[in-house]
Amino acid sequence: MSKNKRTRREPAKAHPLTALPFVAPSEQGRAHYWNVPPTGENFRDHIEAESIGRQYATQYAQWLRANPDLVGMGTLGGIAADIDFKDPTRTGYWLGFFSCIEGFLFEASAND
Repeated sequence: MSKNKRTRREPAKAHPLTALPFVAPSEQGRAHYWNVPPTGENFRDHIEAESIGRQYATQYAQWLRANPDLVGMGTLGGIAADIDFKDPTRTGYWLGFFSCIEGFLFEASAND
């Protein structure tokens, strides 16, 4: 047996985007990429939603790492397209999400 013999690896299975907690599957058509519950109107609720949004960003980054073939396929654009930026009861989520994504981008660019 040759030392250079290649072993076959099973291709990585893609995990569906619907595995993320903020994505709602759909019976027909594309899933809704930003499905978060409304928050209360007080400051504490907004801060909690920002924290959850940061958790969502981390989970999304981990999902991308687990699905490298899907990087660059527009999933972040799909998420942004499904956010209602005018809904004040959900603002904290997307502020936390995108703030965390910005942090990831900054860290990645600092490592180059």
